[in-house]
Amino acid sequence: MIEKRLVQWYASDAGVDLDIAEREIALTYVLCILSEQGLLNQMAFKGGTALRKIYLGASGRFSLDLDFTAITDAVPDAFVLDLVAALHERTHYGLTFTVPSADYYATADSCGANVTYDHDWVTAGRFGLQISFRAQPLLAIRPMTLRRERYFDWLGIEPPAVPCLDLHEMIGEKVRAAAQRTRVRDLYDLYQLARQPYDRHLVRRIAVVKCWETRYAFDPAAFLSSLPEGKYDWSDLARLVRSDRLVPPAEIVQDVQHGYGFLGDLTVEESKLAADPYGREFRLHEELVATIASWGERYGSGN
Repeated sequence: MIEKRLVQWYASDAGVDLDIAEREIALTYVLCILSEQGLLNQMAFKGGTALRKIYLGASGRFSLDLDFTAITDAVPDAFVLDLVAALHERTHYGLTFTVPSADYYATADSCGANVTYDHDWVTAGRFGLQISFRAQPLLAIRPMTLRRERYFDWLGIEPPAVPCLDLHEMIGEKVRAAAQRTRVRDLYDLYQLARQPYDRHLVRRIAVVKCWETRYAFDPAAFLSSLPEGKYDWSDLARLVRSDRLVPPAEIVQDVQHGYGFLGDLTVEESKLAADPYGREFRLHEELVATIASWGERYGSGN
């Protein structure tokens, strides 16, 4: 692990507390470990950490966990044991990991763990590791290089290319997450992504499909209109974003409402699938998934 004085310098430069900066670096090491253990190429990186490390770089918020989608025919209960075996009571790059049986799980459509670690100057570091098996990615997975950070010069290793969800699919998943739960990190991610160049029609269709796959009736107008009343923990966001990049909550909400107004332009087919929380429209789902794949090829799926 990088010596403390260098992480303190990085934390000061990034405008966050030491523990946030330390976790950012520890998660980079974990990606290296998963790559070396042959596990990284079985998953597609996604979520808030992926958005920062792959797409937004230093302008993105910090994140505290690792999220993936499985891309092989592995099953959750076997795959989580492979993850545990790669980390539990093993030391990599000066970090020693612990994953007791009470701290990992597997269900029919996911697995994960709460991983504890220590090193020379941290005794109880902790992060979440989650892998979804709910559905295969809708767009092509590509290995992506991590956005370079100042601390890369001190890692002692070059971070690997990481298989990632396409940006369109990551945004579609963020829309689904923000519609289903009131979490300020999701809202802020959408705020930051609102001005990114991407195909809005593709993202809208992906969001509809993602909601259907979780049996959630997606009503874009209701989702966007409800944002001002959402009970968001703005203090959580404050520790993940440097103070000079924080904006008033009302501005974030308004920008998301404006930037994602295109979600309301549902086609007839999208409206039908969005209004099917019982999962009856299997054939329509297959048809929309096929068009997503073809649209992704047509537009280059925008990474």
